[in-house]
Amino acid sequence: MFGRKSRAERMKERAGILAGAAAAAEGARPFAERLLYDDELQENIRTFLESARKIYEELSGDSPDRIAARLWDDDKLRRRVEEAVHAAQEGSLRLRGERVRKGGGKLRKLVFVLAVVVAFLMLNPKTGPEARQTARNIYHYVTSGE
Repeated sequence: MFGRKSRAERMKERAGILAGAAAAAEGARPFAERLLYDDELQENIRTFLESARKIYEELSGDSPDRIAARLWDDDKLRRRVEEAVHAAQEGSLRLRGERVRKGGGKLRKLVFVLAVVVAFLMLNPKTGPEARQTARNIYHYVTSGE
C-alpha cells in the first residue's frame, strides 16, 4: 500500500539476490581454489609479474623505435618477453583447469613475439607508414613473381 512493500515481498527479493550471489560464488569457487592451492599457478603469476616489471623498467624511457630495435637485437630482453608470455599462457591454462604441456613451443613463442613486434611497428605512428609501405612492396614482389 502506498508504494511500500510487504515484509514477505522484501524477503523474497533478498532471497533472489542471495541465490544469485551464491550461484556466482559457486561458479568462482574452482578458480579461487586453484589460485589458493596450485603452487605452479602461483609461480606462473609471480614470474609473469616480475618479468613484466623488469621489461617496463628497462623500456619505460625509450622511444618506440628504440624499443623495437632492442626487442630485435637484445637477447636478454627478448628472453624476458618470452618468459612473461610463457608464464601468462601456462597460468591461463592452469587457471581454467586445462592440461599444461611441458617442453616444446619455442617456435610458437617466437612467432608470437615476432607478431607483436610487427604489429607494434605497423601501428606505431612514427614507424607505421614506412613499415606498411615496406610490407606492400614485399607483398607485390612476392605475388608478381619477379
